[in-house]
Amino acid sequence: MLQALAYFPELDHYSIEFKFRKKLKNRVMQAQPKIKTLLKHKSKRHYKITMSRNLVMKDTVLSITSLSDKVLVGWFAHELGHVMDYKDRSSGNMVKFALKYLTSKPFLRSSELRADALAADNGCAHHLIETKNYILFESRFTTAYKSKIKELYPSPDDISAMQAE
Repeated sequence: MLQALAYFPELDHYSIEFKFRKKLKNRVMQAQPKIKTLLKHKSKRHYKITMSRNLVMKDTVLSITSLSDKVLVGWFAHELGHVMDYKDRSSGNMVKFALKYLTSKPFLRSSELRADALAADNGCAHHLIETKNYILFESRFTTAYKSKIKELYPSPDDISAMQAE
């Protein structure tokens, strides 16, 4: 977590809580503003990054802490990219964002692209590529999960292109 945060010095004065949960439905990590702070001025908003303690794969359960540092940093960098996206949004805009995120697949895809682009802009492209390669080619995640990642998130090649820009 701290390794990933080092790439985002502009988040230093924001409160970001990292929290394990036994299981997150259909995801490994999730970044959100804390609901109680959503109506505060955007500079006083608090965030949380929730993560699954274990990765449930086809035929095994793997502790998230057993992943390589590069893969974990990439995963956290993606979530911190979301925080970067959220930090300048007004409360009303955050509510509108949440509704669109939950109801529009094209909006969801653009949000995930934006999070990776912000993470890549902060020097994490190589970590993002490691994470995507792990998920798509090395892990034993289900075909359905891998398909979701391919559909909604930038590919390793897309991230390489972001890095080149």
